[in-house]
Amino acid sequence: MARKIVELFGYSVADTSAAAIAARQEQSCPFADNKPCTKEIGSSANRIRSGVCSIAQGNSTTPVVICPIRLYAEQYKLLSHVAKTAFRVENVILFDGRQAKSQTLIKGATLVAVFGKGWGGELKVPGRAVQGRRATGFFVDWILARLDERHCLLEFAALEVQTMDTIGSYRAEREAALNNTAFSGISAGPNWENVNKRILPQLIYKGHLLEREALCRSGLFFACPQPVYEKILDRLGSSLADYPINNSTLTFVPIQLGDEVNGKPRSINFLPAKTTTVQQVQIAFSSPTNLPAAGAYEHAIRAALGETE
Repeated sequence: MARKIVELFGYSVADTSAAAIAARQEQSCPFADNKPCTKEIGSSANRIRSGVCSIAQGNSTTPVVICPIRLYAEQYKLLSHVAKTAFRVENVILFDGRQAKSQTLIKGATLVAVFGKGWGGELKVPGRAVQGRRATGFFVDWILARLDERHCLLEFAALEVQTMDTIGSYRAEREAALNNTAFSGISAGPNWENVNKRILPQLIYKGHLLEREALCRSGLFFACPQPVYEKILDRLGSSLADYPINNSTLTFVPIQLGDEVNGKPRSINFLPAKTTTVQQVQIAFSSPTNLPAAGAYEHAIRAALGETE
C-alpha cells in the first residue's frame, strides 16, 4: 500500500537530514519550540506521542494536515495573516491577551491581543440558560482583539481552526517510519464525513452568534487545510455568493503546505480566501443541490441483491 504518513515530527518521512533524525529521536515538535509532541494516541495503558503531522489522501501525495499545531508553524503566521485581513492593516504585534496593559506601543504597528490555547487562554462564551438545565457554553479557538493606544478594545475577530480527523490507525506505519523499515499494511485515512457531521454545524452556530456582536466587524474566519476546504465546497455546492467582509460573513482561509525541502519543515502557504455569509452556508448546508441522481439507493440495493435492471 502507498505510504500514508507524509510528515512525522515536523519533517517529511523521507527527510534524512540531521534535524529530521533528531526530531524523531527526541519526539519533538518544531512548531512548538522543539518541545515534546503533545498529540498522543493509544490506550491509557499504552500511550505514545503520535508525531504525525499530515497524511496523504487516497493515492495522492497531497498532504492533509491532521494536527492543529502544524497550522501554527512559522511563529503562528496564521494568526498574523488573519489579523491583517480582519483589521485591514499591514503590520500587527500579537501578544498574550492577559498581558495587554504591559505592552509597549510601536509606531506603525497595530496591537492585537490574542486569546487562545497557549496565549491568553480560550474565552468561554456562556450558553443561554434553559429552565431546569445548566447552560453549557462554548469556545472559539482564537479571539484576536484590536486595541487602541490606551490598550482598550476597538474591535475583534474570531478564528476557528480545523484539521482533519482520521479513520483507522497509523500506529504500525509510524513505527515502520521511525525504524526506517518498509511498510505494506493498512494505515489511517481522512475522516471526510466529519465535515458534514461536526464542522459545518458548528460554523453556522458560532457565525450566527457573532453576527450579534457589534465589535466583531469581520465576522468569523475558518482556517483549514486545502483538501478540507475543497471537501466543504463539494458538500455545499458552488452557489455560495461572494461578499465583502462584515459582521455577518464567514471567511474560509485554505492552507496549503509547501514543497518538500530536506532539513526543513514544509512552509505554510495561504491560498485565496473565500468570504460568504453565514446564512449562505446555512442554506447550502440544509438544502444541498449536488445530490446524486434520483434512485441511487435503489440501484445500490438492487446491485447488492444481484438483481438485473
